[in-house]
Amino acid sequence: MAVKDKSEIIAEIKKKKELSGLANSLVSDNLDSYIKKYKISIENLSPKQLKVLIKDIRAILRNQAGRFQKSFKKITQKEEYSIEELLRAHASTAERMDFYPKLKSIIKSLKVNSILDIGCGLNPIALADKKIYYHASDINEEYLSLVSKFFKKNNIKGEVFVYDIRNPNSDLPKADICLLFKLLDVVGAKNHKMAKAILERLNYKYILVSFATKTLSGKEMKRKRRIWFESLLKELNYNYEIFSSNNEIFYLIKKLA
Repeated sequence: MAVKDKSEIIAEIKKKKELSGLANSLVSDNLDSYIKKYKISIENLSPKQLKVLIKDIRAILRNQAGRFQKSFKKITQKEEYSIEELLRAHASTAERMDFYPKLKSIIKSLKVNSILDIGCGLNPIALADKKIYYHASDINEEYLSLVSKFFKKNNIKGEVFVYDIRNPNSDLPKADICLLFKLLDVVGAKNHKMAKAILERLNYKYILVSFATKTLSGKEMKRKRRIWFESLLKELNYNYEIFSSNNEIFYLIKKLA
């Protein structure tokens, strides 16, 4: 396989269906990091070396963004599908189907007028309210396209935009509450300094963070609470409450003035 430049490598990486919707900027950032780490010159790669590079980058991207898809592609390729079908096609939203009403009730009780949902997936389709402005961000452009169509069809006030929280390239919009569902499992669990930096950067009255309490295979985790995260919140002097669903543990954080 002869690839001439970086754009062709990105295109090759995204040929896998589960990665095809990812923003080019995300793939490019991971490729740049990989090249820098291993001191690679892509112009001088042999076909075998290139194959290894593409395989490694795909594995990294699957860990970051591809693991929550189920039969998403099959559903969206149909001419007509219901909202429930769409939500059940994404692993995380499928797990929250019975808990979304409770989440909406909790958010409503906080009397917020705006939401920022980072790594939103399809959450906005389940949580959006006509009385609340919804900022939806993700690294998957296909999710954002579906959310944008849903907003327009249902007269929801909001916006969608690509955003990778590990590499912020612009200021985030103002909002009353910020949602980070299962995001810190991916970008912060093994790098507590990054998790701390993320929390400090999020200047919002409320932050609602969730972590999985079951493995990807569906087994119950022995330790559902994130003690490292609770220690971090204590260090930052943030008040928080804990509540749970069958599949997640939630931390509702209120930053102290």
